[in-house]
Amino acid sequence: MQRNTPISRVMTRDPESIKPEDNLERVRQIFEQHGFHHVPVLEHGKLVGIVSYNDYLQKIRDLVNGATGKTNVEDLLRGVLVKDMMTPEVFTLQQDDTLETAVQIFHTHQFHALPVIDPERHLVGILTTNDLMRVLEVMIAPEKSYVEDGNDG
Repeated sequence: MQRNTPISRVMTRDPESIKPEDNLERVRQIFEQHGFHHVPVLEHGKLVGIVSYNDYLQKIRDLVNGATGKTNVEDLLRGVLVKDMMTPEVFTLQQDDTLETAVQIFHTHQFHALPVIDPERHLVGILTTNDLMRVLEVMIAPEKSYVEDGNDG
C-alpha cells in the first residue's frame, strides 16, 4: 500500500453505532461484547457524535463518585443518555481520503478513531489506529501475519 491509498481499502465497514437516545448501558454492552473503543452516534442515519471508551470510563467515575448510598452501576448507566455525554464535534474522513491524510489527522490531534462518512454525513465506516497498524504490518512484513482477521472500531 502507498500513502495515497484511499482509506476505503483499510477502514472497518459498517461499524456498530448508537443513537443519542440510547443509554450508557447500551454503550457498555457494545464495548464489552465487541471490544471496540469508539462508537459513532447516529441520528436518522447521520453522524452526530462519537463516544470513546475513555469518555465512558470518565462518566462512570463521575457517576460513582456522585452516587449516594447503595447504587447499582447498571441503574446509573441506564439513567444517562448518550446525547448528554457524547462528543458532538467529530473529525471525519471521506472514503477517498488517503492514508497519508488520516495519519496526519491522527498525529496532529492524538485521535484513535475517525468516522468515515459520505457527503450527506451517513456513516460508511470507521478508521482506527489499529487499522493503520495492520497496514504497517503488511508493509514491513508482508510474509507474516501478526493479527487475526477482523476489524475493530
